[in-house]
Amino acid sequence: MIVNLLRAWRVCAGAALLVCLLGSQALSAPAVGVTAMDLREATTAGAWKPAHDISALTPGPEGLAIAISGGDPYMVGPASDYPEGQPLWVTVRVRSEQGGDLQLFYYGEGSGPGEERAVHMAVPPGVWANVRAPLPPLGPSTHFRIDPPGDHGVCVIQSVTVEPRVLFAAPSWPKPLPFSVKPSDLTLRSGDLSLRHASDRLGAWSASVAAKPMASGNSRAMLGYLIGEQIRWLDLTGARARVTANKTNLIVTATAVDADGGKWSFRQIFSAGPRPGVISVLSSVAVNVERRVVFVPLFTLLPGLGTFGEQKGHALFGGYEYLDRNEPSSSEADIIGPGHFRLVPDTLGITVPLMVVQADDRYIGLTWNPADQVAALFDSPDRQLRSGAHLLALIAPGAGAQTRAAGSLLPYDPLVMTPNQPLQVGAALVGGRGASVLPAIQVATALNRLPPLPTLMARDDYVKAATTAWLSSKVRDGVSYRHAYSPGGGWSAQPIADGPLFMEWLAEFTRDPDEAHKLRLHASAVLKAVSRADVGSAGVGHVRSVAPALLFGPIIEEADRADRAARALLSRFEPNGSIRYEKPASGNDLGRTHFARDANGLTAQVVSVLLEDAALSGDPGLIKSAIARLHGLDRFANSAPRGAQTWEVPLHTPDILASAYLTKAYTLGFEITHDFKLLNQASAWAWSGVPFVYLRNPTNGPVGPYATIAVYGATQWVAPNWMGLPVQWCGLVYADALYRLALFVPTGPWRRIADGITVSGIQQSYPVSDPDLAGLLPDSFNLRAQTRNYPAINPASLAPEAARLYGGLPFYSMRGFPTVGVVVHVPGLIDEVREKGGVATFDIRPWMSGRLTLMLSGLQKGTRVAVNGETLDLSKEPTYDPKTGRAALPFHGRLEFEISSATAVKAAPKAQRTKTEQEREREHEREREREREREHDRK
Repeated sequence: MIVNLLRAWRVCAGAALLVCLLGSQALSAPAVGVTAMDLREATTAGAWKPAHDISALTPGPEGLAIAISGGDPYMVGPASDYPEGQPLWVTVRVRSEQGGDLQLFYYGEGSGPGEERAVHMAVPPGVWANVRAPLPPLGPSTHFRIDPPGDHGVCVIQSVTVEPRVLFAAPSWPKPLPFSVKPSDLTLRSGDLSLRHASDRLGAWSASVAAKPMASGNSRAMLGYLIGEQIRWLDLTGARARVTANKTNLIVTATAVDADGGKWSFRQIFSAGPRPGVISVLSSVAVNVERRVVFVPLFTLLPGLGTFGEQKGHALFGGYEYLDRNEPSSSEADIIGPGHFRLVPDTLGITVPLMVVQADDRYIGLTWNPADQVAALFDSPDRQLRSGAHLLALIAPGAGAQTRAAGSLLPYDPLVMTPNQPLQVGAALVGGRGASVLPAIQVATALNRLPPLPTLMARDDYVKAATTAWLSSKVRDGVSYRHAYSPGGGWSAQPIADGPLFMEWLAEFTRDPDEAHKLRLHASAVLKAVSRADVGSAGVGHVRSVAPALLFGPIIEEADRADRAARALLSRFEPNGSIRYEKPASGNDLGRTHFARDANGLTAQVVSVLLEDAALSGDPGLIKSAIARLHGLDRFANSAPRGAQTWEVPLHTPDILASAYLTKAYTLGFEITHDFKLLNQASAWAWSGVPFVYLRNPTNGPVGPYATIAVYGATQWVAPNWMGLPVQWCGLVYADALYRLALFVPTGPWRRIADGITVSGIQQSYPVSDPDLAGLLPDSFNLRAQTRNYPAINPASLAPEAARLYGGLPFYSMRGFPTVGVVVHVPGLIDEVREKGGVATFDIRPWMSGRLTLMLSGLQKGTRVAVNGETLDLSKEPTYDPKTGRAALPFHGRLEFEISSATAVKAAPKAQRTKTEQEREREHEREREREREREHDRK
């Protein structure tokens, strides 16, 4: 998801296809209305011409063999005529050595190929596959351009078949009616959530939260099935129902007979959930004869029906929609074209199975167990049933990229129901108090539980892959490095200082002395190419820190630079504390679909950098100004995270980087001030990022759990469509913020989620068997095909999180001590922090052996610093500058620090100014016990 995307890695998740693997049977004769291009025939194959990165097109008995010679291969076919006004299918029979994304462009004589006129098909490697995609009506003289998957090897296309795509027509849906209360109604309660059900009608119920009606079911549902090619609709309004109750359950049974004699049975069991505010639902539908169904309402929730109506505060559909006040779903604010329809989207793109609407300081929603035959329906407000409310439902058949037209409630193909074999879904109603959807995210996460971590690569294997990446991959150019590599080029090499830092970590952990020697020699050579002034800033990773300056120097000069940079950043803020989006001199105005010219993610990124620079400077006035800008973010509380990737994505688009920057900013604020209100805000924004993380496995492939979606939208509103298409580098920035937060909120899920994201990043990285790309992170990953997309990103983008995962210690920690007025910067972990009465004590645990440097900033006259019980004479430290209050101190191994303010020094008796040997021994024993626990956890 980098600027100047190349075609070779453009994958539109909204058009990713369910691949049907077939044998090598001969093509059947074309049916009426079918255009079949058999590329095994020399004349047909000869009409296709290589256009780019293809060294040869060779017809043969299996089809047209495409010899790929670069990262952007494509060939162009002849013009063909297609019926006007007729939606179409295109099916490509293909075998690709590499597998990945096959892209097909369609365009007329007067136009050319473009992302808005293209479909994508996921091709598995090494096998014959028929891959299919829907096409709009084309008309006469239409050309196809095919971009085969991969950047080398051979891809064979046997045929391209175009046939009519038949769309079923929806009925005139009966308008749902609000629930009317009767004395015979039955009630079930769970915390603030209560459900009231009519005693004799299916779907006739209402849900209340804290005594306020919030939603209803649909008592006027319809079910659609096929007889021949005709749809028959069964109106369930008159279904005979019986509702019984016991202490913990409401059991609903109903029957109905269709016009063709089929007897339908419906059963719903509502139970008090495993926690307050949750009502579990098991819903099933069966029929006594075989039926081909096109619409089965398994469970329907209509938030606002008969109460707050179409209004809302916020809404969420995990993986697809993150809406603020009264924003409509399926809008074109984030994506234009068919991809903006997210009514019944591809189940692959659902990250967290949660649909929720918030209004009146309450939320009501639905979470469920995803299943192949079940699709999720989300419309806010409801434009399908025209209920005057919002529509959340679970329906059958299921939803895949090739099973439904964009925005259609009805599929292309029916689902065959076997006699007396029920369709069923397990779900839960969730409801409670809340000013946003965040409480619902927390409840859904707890109910569904975090998935187990994917299989973790052994540390030795990771070290080998990362070492190969630094020493011999395509991102290296001598002693300089590219941010990313793609066969088409686009990234120039530059001097870096973060790479040598990570090479030192690898040298620390490798079991091969020769490899450690090579890493350190190369790190030294790479570092020599970096000017002294750039050691703190030169890098290619997405997560930056001052760790290189602490390890290699010059940290004092870096603090001077940070002071200047922070003062410059302050001038960028608007009077209200925001950062304004400015339209570029050329190109799209990416702010034109947003309701403001600023966004929380855009502002938070600058605030995070400002806080880091101010803390490094140590200047009290600068820190105060930075904290004030942090509080300017408070006005975004409870809103959707947005607008952090405006180099290519619209400002309005919900964005995991926004969650990352907001979480980091508030955590930094807490680290500096120890204000627990800031820590609460950091936790809230951390929850806002959870719906971008796959907390389920959307396929049977190894890569899936903890993969991360970058945004709920598309580049430049069009393509790539990033929903359902993980971009793990964005998730790793979020994971970095979570690792930081987890140090202060250990009871939350943050360490587990951060570990999961990191493990998924390692899974997605190129294997060591590919020496050119080993250890590099793909820009995006195709979940169905389990293949990687260019460009391949440098190993620094994964290294900080991998170090935490495997080594347990960060490369850099910062901690402020407000009563002492000092900020501490350490290459490692600041632990065992205590601050009371103007005295701060803490331990330092470095991440590597050898001689290191830490920095104290903000030191004031009279401040006393003791290390391992011995008072330092700062006046004798060569790097101590009393004017700026900074001191860079060399150290080796673990240290115990005690810093006392001048006031505390004067007030405290001399005997109390240092720790006793007995106290230190007790602390050492506690640390040894914690280390044993950590080692047990790692094992």
